[in-house]
Amino acid sequence: MRTLLTIARKDATIIVRDRAALLVMLAMPLGLIFILGSALGSIGEGDSLDIGVAIVNEDAWETGGLFVDGLTSSEEIDELFNIDVRDDAEAVRTDVERGDLTAALIIPGDLSAKIAAGEPVGLEVLQDPGSKIAAGIWAGVVRAGVANASAQIIAAHTLEEAVAESQGFGARTPANALFVPTMPQFTFTTVTVREIEAEVEEQISMISYYSAGMTGMFLLFGSMFGAFAFVKERREQTLARMLATPATKLAIVGGKALGVLMIAVGQFAVLLVGTRMFFGVDWGSNIAATVLVGLAEALAAAGLAMTLAALGKTERTIGGIGPAAIMLFAATGGSMIPTEQLPSFLLPVQVISPVYWTVNGLLDVMRGASVTDILPNVGAVLLIGVVLFAFGVWQLRYE
Repeated sequence: MRTLLTIARKDATIIVRDRAALLVMLAMPLGLIFILGSALGSIGEGDSLDIGVAIVNEDAWETGGLFVDGLTSSEEIDELFNIDVRDDAEAVRTDVERGDLTAALIIPGDLSAKIAAGEPVGLEVLQDPGSKIAAGIWAGVVRAGVANASAQIIAAHTLEEAVAESQGFGARTPANALFVPTMPQFTFTTVTVREIEAEVEEQISMISYYSAGMTGMFLLFGSMFGAFAFVKERREQTLARMLATPATKLAIVGGKALGVLMIAVGQFAVLLVGTRMFFGVDWGSNIAATVLVGLAEALAAAGLAMTLAALGKTERTIGGIGPAAIMLFAATGGSMIPTEQLPSFLLPVQVISPVYWTVNGLLDVMRGASVTDILPNVGAVLLIGVVLFAFGVWQLRYE
């Protein structure tokens, strides 16, 4: 145990004294968090409005369709809103809750029937509480649309009655009901607009998102420096001399992995404090859950260090393999862009990316997740770390 701790302390000290390593592990992530968070956080904040809304028409009669046509055919409305007509009401509710849509209009399936019966009926407007002004504008447009649709439908109904009468059917009676076109009397007094605030998840700012993303990615860079140290000592025959002492292979490998783990934990702590101090990032109220996710990623970094040391014969080889592997993990794991924006063929790769599970775990804690909630993320990262460590130990060469 003493040998293991001595090796870990030695390797950690060497990395801490390496200015290039500190630049990569601390300065670069903080710089990228600031640049990406500030730049991308302003996207969509131009002078023109492009409010994302959706309409779901569940009405089987023409009334709902005419109302939708009135909203979607207006050039003035089109300049303000990006309207998406959909079929799945539950999916639309979810998008509003997640903040992907500012508002939505749900037209109930019994709209026409209730209007025909003279019964009150409501159009449901879902609103994102984080966009109350924009959502309020949409609700106002819907109210105006109700009045406009009322006038159009009554006019159409009157015209059809007149045409039917001119063709000899006469006024609508039970006897000629099959021949006289029917249209429910759409009156403004029977239709109301109910504004409902969706129960949305806590919104994550871009600076917070990239704090989680860059942390998940750069914690793995410590593995490269651990692998560098291992390969250098193997090239200089230091490992062979250590094996000539009572030190076992297990102690050597354990010490190397523990050294990387110590560096990653320290790096995680600095990034947490640094992003909080400089950028005001709120990592969530459950610090235990945040630390647990970070520890799991640190262990995965130690496992990756062993794999890189096994695959790389020289420092130059590790310098090529390491960044490529880490960038692949990061790109598919959400460090660059949200994972839901990635092409579908990359989705299977996410499962084997420790960054994916780490970033999503950290974001979940920011939204209020508990330790129990993020256990699947922690378990996935630990499993990946164990596989990487086992493969590295299996393939390691000491001479």
